[in-house]
Amino acid sequence: MMRDARALLTALALALAAGPISAQAPGGSPRDTVTLDAVANLIQAGRTEDARDLLLQWWGRVRPSAPAREVQRGLWLRGRLTVDPAQAELDYRRLVVEYPGGPYSAQALFRLAQSAWEVGDSAAAAQHVARLAREYPGSRVRAEAEAWLAAAGSPTPTVNTSSTAQVPWPHPPTQPDTAADTTQAPTPTAAPAASGRYAVQLGAFSTDERARALQAKARDAGFEARLVRVPGSSLTRVRIGRFDSSSAADSLVKRLEALGFTVAVVPDADRERPVRN
Repeated sequence: MMRDARALLTALALALAAGPISAQAPGGSPRDTVTLDAVANLIQAGRTEDARDLLLQWWGRVRPSAPAREVQRGLWLRGRLTVDPAQAELDYRRLVVEYPGGPYSAQALFRLAQSAWEVGDSAAAAQHVARLAREYPGSRVRAEAEAWLAAAGSPTPTVNTSSTAQVPWPHPPTQPDTAADTTQAPTPTAAPAASGRYAVQLGAFSTDERARALQAKARDAGFEARLVRVPGSSLTRVRIGRFDSSSAADSLVKRLEALGFTVAVVPDADRERPVRN
């Protein structure tokens, strides 16, 4: 009988060893049930560190097979949770560029506007809000963004919402181009007058490093971008072209926006001072 009892205990021990014990995610839930709802609940409870850990698990395990709507939500949550402003901006731009019309795209544009304002680029902030109003005229986020922009001290941009035709934003390539492709690379607009007052501005930054990164991106897309400063501001601005009127820059603006750049036409190109390498 003692032998039978020992055999039973041995069998139970082997069964327990063979069966996996579920690892626990933050908050006590099994990792096999990790969901974005759980991440959102942790955020709601103020447990941001746990939310980051859980989202990281979701990104590594669930993201590869997740449907597009869940990927969008994952990008939105990661943008909110990350402590890296560059990563947040990248996630918000992906929502706008890769998922136009998605459930988080209007909110992402609003966040991009706020980010631009924080680095002193009020023109880019207004441009983001204008795009939000143009592409999502019925969104509740539009009213919130316009109220924020007005309170921030910049006039609410006037946009035309009567036309539904929009310039398509292409998906960025999944792999970097290794050879020149002249059929897809944008052809720079003919050089405008060097003395023109107007220019197309892609961004303004408190550090030269970030400005040079955007300059390189614009050059890779086939545009001759320059770095400048203007009197009264220490921000480094990334600009393309000079024009005698704001309307003369329309063609360039549309081309840049079609490639996913956020741009604004500025009237002080005649006051620029080049930033030296």
